[in-house]
Amino acid sequence: MPDTVGLVVAALGGAAVGFERQWSGHADGPGARFAGIRTFTLLGMIAGLSGWLSAAGFVPAATALLGGAAAITVAAYVAASSHDIDGTTEVGALVVLAAGVLAGLGMLRLASAIITIEILVLLEKSRLHALV
Repeated sequence: MPDTVGLVVAALGGAAVGFERQWSGHADGPGARFAGIRTFTLLGMIAGLSGWLSAAGFVPAATALLGGAAAITVAAYVAASSHDIDGTTEVGALVVLAAGVLAGLGMLRLASAIITIEILVLLEKSRLHALV
């Protein structure tokens, strides 16, 4: 069974992505997306707990938690896409969920690397668009 450190890594990974979303202005104002630092932290925690529960043999509970978090993310995209087709925040949430599960399973390096790359991609939006 994985260490509880995986749960902390999952939550901190979500918090880091949520901090970027909040800092970049995507979670505030009239064009706000569905998630900021608190929601992303909670998504990371849910994912980490899902990985941890799965490793402990509680696969149905893990699946229900992760499925619920993914469903909320998809519902947020559907609601937002009626007026703005930009899925970066929602896709970012799905990446947080995947990395959080890995952290909960004890794959801390891989989960941390995924979150690091995600934050880099989010922070370098202007440069990536200019490159294209």
